[in-house]
Amino acid sequence: MSHNLVAMILPPYEIDPNMGEFVTDPITDKLIPYEPDDPRLDEIQRTWFFKVPVDVCQTLVAKKIMNQNRDTMDTRKVWYELCTHCQNSMSSKMPSQELLRYAHTAQLVNSGHRGKNQSWITNFAETIRQHQALQTDENKLSDQMCVDVLNNSMRGTTHIKGVLDTYYTARKAAGIPDPFNITFEEYVERLIQAAQPHHSTLGQSRNRSGQSANFHSILGGESDEEEDDSDEEEDP
Repeated sequence: MSHNLVAMILPPYEIDPNMGEFVTDPITDKLIPYEPDDPRLDEIQRTWFFKVPVDVCQTLVAKKIMNQNRDTMDTRKVWYELCTHCQNSMSSKMPSQELLRYAHTAQLVNSGHRGKNQSWITNFAETIRQHQALQTDENKLSDQMCVDVLNNSMRGTTHIKGVLDTYYTARKAAGIPDPFNITFEEYVERLIQAAQPHHSTLGQSRNRSGQSANFHSILGGESDEEEDDSDEEEDP
């Protein structure tokens, strides 16, 4: 589930603006329910939105959460419980762990990738994006960690493995105070740009090889015809 939606839907309990945590009633020791500014409008919105997860949610756990809140139709509480379950469930953690394991071990030079280098880099960046989408904000990889993981995947790929070092050297020579500061998106773009000339060179080499092969086949065909003509002239 998207963490953007979590931010859009208010939580079911009051939040301490300073601590960012749910507020507990000091007398009852229970969480204080959220009080909307417009209770009537809030009730209409909750009733309308409650039907959405009822129609969409298919898992047993999700249906159980819906049934437990059917009387109150408190969609804020339903959404909070659904998100909490998804974030803590093993089914969510396993894909996340697999994506991270791939990101740490994959290398372009050993991947057997037969397409453009740009497509491999783009797919790798998408893997990182998917991993980040499965994480809460506190568990997400930092931008620098994403850069380091991607840089590790470029080891052994001669024409692009030095892109990051070249970037750092140029910034340091220019006197930039923090020469090692680069975003993950910027690094991806620089790798793709560095890979383009190499692919163009390979394409030209293949074209030359194809033209050479065609040229030799033409010469071979003419040579065969000449031999056939000479043989016919020798016949009495």
